[in-house]
Amino acid sequence: MNNQQEMTPLEAVTHLFTCLQLADGRMDFEEREAWADAITDLFPDHTERRAVEFMQDASRTILLMDSFGRRNYAIGLCSMIKGHFSEDDLQNKFGPRVASLVEADGMVFSSEKEMVEDIEKELGISIILDG
Repeated sequence: MNNQQEMTPLEAVTHLFTCLQLADGRMDFEEREAWADAITDLFPDHTERRAVEFMQDASRTILLMDSFGRRNYAIGLCSMIKGHFSEDDLQNKFGPRVASLVEADGMVFSSEKEMVEDIEKELGISIILDG
């Protein structure tokens, strides 16, 4: 399994978003599109190929975990992410991207809501979900 301490911020965000995407047991096309939009917004200088490699690696890692393991993994990723972004960026850029990812497939499952609550608590932000 990946050592979270050695991850780049792009990797950490991708792994966290993959946890969210897989919280309902599957990864939809709309969720992948929302992830790609978020990465472009949060990391304008990223290379798409590298980001996709991180997504594939994250999927392999996270699919092996149960829901409890995924939540704990997501909480650990938050501490790395918190160190990379300002409080303002976390609230006004990162939080809305989390919401758009969770809502992308048109359904918000309780497992996704629980993970969003964990993220809010760990990052000290408020994420508004419509669903």
